[in-house]
Amino acid sequence: MQRYNIDTSAMLVEVNASVWTARKLDRATTDEVITRKHAASKGAARVNKHLLAGRPELEVIIAHVGSVRGYVYENTLPWSDSGLRLLPVVNFKAFNERMKVDEDAYWKLCQTFVDVYPTLITAQALQLGDMFKREDFPSPDSILHKFGFQVNYMPVPTAGDFRVDIGNDAQAELKAQLVKLADDRIKSAMDDIKGKLKAHLVHMSGRLAVDIVDNVPKVRGFHDSLVEYGFDLCDMVKSLNLTQDVELENARAALERCLANITTRTNKRGRELSVADTLREDMGKRSAIKAQVDEILNKFTW
Repeated sequence: MQRYNIDTSAMLVEVNASVWTARKLDRATTDEVITRKHAASKGAARVNKHLLAGRPELEVIIAHVGSVRGYVYENTLPWSDSGLRLLPVVNFKAFNERMKVDEDAYWKLCQTFVDVYPTLITAQALQLGDMFKREDFPSPDSILHKFGFQVNYMPVPTAGDFRVDIGNDAQAELKAQLVKLADDRIKSAMDDIKGKLKAHLVHMSGRLAVDIVDNVPKVRGFHDSLVEYGFDLCDMVKSLNLTQDVELENARAALERCLANITTRTNKRGRELSVADTLREDMGKRSAIKAQVDEILNKFTW
């Protein structure tokens, strides 16, 4: 595998955002269900109460956290099962600024939730009916501690990080294991971004195909994101090509050129078409773009 200074070209980032689940095991209702259904095992069912059922105040925080995680996954590479992600150093400034904005927005949403929380408890008495128990709800003074947002950056461990007083043979073995571990994880990270590019190319090729049904051409439908995500993916691959993989960059550049060839135009009714609509209405352009996408798929090894 090609050697490069991973410790100077990338760092590890860990983003943790926790949200109160607002769920509580209802033991009485669980026992009732098990008895009513004549289950032999007491562990056959569990009834969890959603303490804030029907309330949107918590859902907006959950949605924001989902958006943050989506951004993190799209702008970093996988590193370990523990949640650590690999962030190219060149992307640190933009990534860090985005995290600060997202964290500020997160705590504002949490504070809004905390402000109305006492009134939500009262409202849920009606929503939960006989399942309502005031003691299930944390106190207003402690509820903010159920939330958290933290971003941690750390260097990528390398074989040179060992500073232990052990025998030379053991130290050499440990260093060799760390080198292999780093290489394997970097390969996995690059395979991940390559996989995203290939998957979208395959998806494009499939959606741009024209089926023949009873000797009549029938086009397949697709969403605007088929093109829009393609542009986003080109930018993503360019920024996450940590090892400067030539084949990956050539495939990315080929897709970018392909998409750039899809220009807007005015149709026969005088309507200005979007890039995606151009592919829907211009069969010649649709066929040409599909051929270019297939050429990219056939040219590069995946």
